[in-house]
Amino acid sequence: MTDNSPYPISRPVAITELLHGDPKQIVIDADDAERQALADYLDIPEVRSLKAKVTLRGEPGRTFVLEGTVDADLTQSCVVTLNPVETHIAGPIRRVFRDFPEESEDPEMDPFDEDAPDEVEGGQIDVGGVICEQIALEMEPYPRHPDAPAEDQEPQETAEKAEEGRNNPFAVLAQMRDLEK
Repeated sequence: MTDNSPYPISRPVAITELLHGDPKQIVIDADDAERQALADYLDIPEVRSLKAKVTLRGEPGRTFVLEGTVDADLTQSCVVTLNPVETHIAGPIRRVFRDFPEESEDPEMDPFDEDAPDEVEGGQIDVGGVICEQIALEMEPYPRHPDAPAEDQEPQETAEKAEEGRNNPFAVLAQMRDLEK
């Protein structure tokens, strides 16, 4: 991680290296410290492995394309039982970046459009940061352990409280009112 990067894994590539047309290969095989920092960043118990292999290339119009694959093994906590849940993330990654000069930004471009290119910041593309974002997007948002109760099962406490609620004086009055109708 570099001092100025908000990401636990940082591999900055200066866009000046890509302007000559030669693609740049970046391979990330996270070490123990990077995996622990990523686990802390994602607020999960453990990142068991992280490997990424990407190619970054420049295209006409100061556009840059990052393509490759990400493979990670995570341990998340079950949202119901807090038991560990093993998660595997594997798949392609593709992001487009554009180096926009300040005065020529397109005012009609929607920054939330999925197809809109990301902006190059500080003359660099942080490949490690892109990988961290991809893992955060791909990981299971609500992991459930196989032994966790099914979603449609009502917890015992809730059922008991509902039964108690039917026997309180106001519930009896409501039943009497409904009978009069």
